[in-house]
Amino acid sequence: MSLDEPKTIAGWTRAIAMAIEVQGLDSASLFHQADISPCSTSDPDQRIEASRVTHLMRLAVEVSGNPAFGLLVARQFQPTFLHALGFSLYSSTTLHDVCVRLARYSRLVSDNISHSLLEAENCYMFKVELVNPNASIESLDGWVGAIIQICRQIYRPDFSPLRIELVRSRPLSHAEDFEQFFGAPVSFAQPANVIYFTRADMHEQLPSGSSVLSQRNDEIVIEYLARLDKEDIVHQVEDKLLKLLPTGDFSKTRVADLLNMSRSKLHNKLEEKNTSYQEILEALRSDLARKYIEQNSFSFSEVAYLLGFTDTSNFSRAFRRWTGMTPSQFKDRSKR
Repeated sequence: MSLDEPKTIAGWTRAIAMAIEVQGLDSASLFHQADISPCSTSDPDQRIEASRVTHLMRLAVEVSGNPAFGLLVARQFQPTFLHALGFSLYSSTTLHDVCVRLARYSRLVSDNISHSLLEAENCYMFKVELVNPNASIESLDGWVGAIIQICRQIYRPDFSPLRIELVRSRPLSHAEDFEQFFGAPVSFAQPANVIYFTRADMHEQLPSGSSVLSQRNDEIVIEYLARLDKEDIVHQVEDKLLKLLPTGDFSKTRVADLLNMSRSKLHNKLEEKNTSYQEILEALRSDLARKYIEQNSFSFSEVAYLLGFTDTSNFSRAFRRWTGMTPSQFKDRSKR
């Protein structure tokens, strides 16, 4: 098995095992055929080759005779199956934040999936794409369904999107299961897998939202991703900056030293990822600034210190550049 093969978090196979059992089938037998240890499903740090997960899903579809099996997996899914990311999602303040986190931390879920959030005039579009087109289409059904389950668990049990578009063809049987599950029109054989959200749903404050908890779990996610792939230079830089910002010593040279490389090597590695040290620093500071202010636990001078600014005026100018608002204006708006 290649070390470079895409992997999926083991928590996803836990949902698959539960769906298999719901169908009255022997999950241990199917896991054995797919060469996956059933014990791995409860290990939050375990990751499984995507090809084995695909094999498992195809076996489950074949044995169950249900082309909508992925939706059964979605019904069993819990956000806590996603390591610290699940807790970040639970404590997100809006569905918009949920989608932003899923897009930003896609790799924690699987190396074989990517997410992107697009804003249209009257709605939001959340795209879910496979990196490897040979993956099980039922797994993709399941993951799109799992995203809806997340929304229902942390927003409203009766939540339904505006509509769903799926790349897969319309199944010969159980096609009605899709609209029944999503509670919305479903179009098959589309160019992309897209969930459409209303603007109102995306910006409604969530009852379990806590910017303090989401921020702390985001930090754990970043540390997890940095450990996961030593070649993922972006997450490694983010991880170092999270620790260095409050010290005031977070120069590019300092970060490069901690990563055991020269400034020029760090520059080149980031350039290969189409980003730069300054872009990562700005994005991280901007994100943290919003979270700190929303927490309402820090003064503006304390936020400036936590982000490594020398004084409040420099922080205020940077915040206006990021958001188009002063920190005070942003704080007033977040209270509404």
